[in-house]
Order: sequence, then structure tokens, then C-alpha cells
Amino acid sequence: MKFTFEDIKSKLLSGENVNLECKEAESTVPKSVYESYSAFANTNGGDIILGIRENKKEVNPKKRFAI
Repeated sequence: MKFTFEDIKSKLLSGENVNLECKEAESTVPKSVYESYSAFANTNGGDIILGIRENKKEVNPKKRFAI
């Protein structure tokens, strides 16, 4: 499935959940993506968005994720 920038922003506003995982992935695919991929494959699926930096200390979803 192909997402627009607006689709991604909308998903990020709800934050990570059982169907959404964000990974920073600056230049390569992080090893932790395979764990998420496997978990999604063994459940109802989900979306992994690469290139997103998360500030886990920030509570406000509008400020928590940086693209």
C-alpha cells in the first residue's frame, strides 16, 4: 500500500500501536525492523514506517515524531 505524506501524518497523530511501528532508519534498515515485521506477519498485519525519529519523552503526538 502506498501512503501520502498526509496519510503518514494522520497515522503518527494516533501514535504507535499494535498496527503501527516507526523506525528511524537513517541509511540502512535497522535490525529491529525484522522483529516488528515478524510480529505483524503473525497477527493481523500492520505498517512499519521508516525514517521517523521518535522522542519517547514527548507526550504530545504532534511533537513526538519527527520526519
